[in-house]
Amino acid sequence: AIYKGTVNDPTTFPPPSKTHGSYHWAFERLLSAALVPMTVTAFATSGTNYPLFDGILGLSLIIHSHIGFDSSIVDYLHPRKFPVIGPIIRWTLRAATVGTMVGVYQFNTNDIGLTELIAKVWTA
Repeated sequence: AIYKGTVNDPTTFPPPSKTHGSYHWAFERLLSAALVPMTVTAFATSGTNYPLFDGILGLSLIIHSHIGFDSSIVDYLHPRKFPVIGPIIRWTLRAATVGTMVGVYQFNTNDIGLTELIAKVWTA
């Protein structure tokens, strides 16, 4: 017997969208590839002298991490299988991402900054 409203129902697919399809994929690849030269530039120029590079690197790392965690949530905690915990985890990730952005901003503006911290830990 096939019951309506359960896992036996066929999956409905969203309408095709370039924004959520190929553009999204291209942005993820571009961001991933850009992290290497951004990291080298931030360390070569020193975060204290060029705080803009430090800020861009911090923001890019957060966005890159958010995209990766969000993809894992979409793949493994699909709302159809996990109607309660899936959205809770997704909103928890969003809140953690915003909190991390605020923390990195505060650390870059009121303290030594991300690149200086990594350089000090690296040489410790």
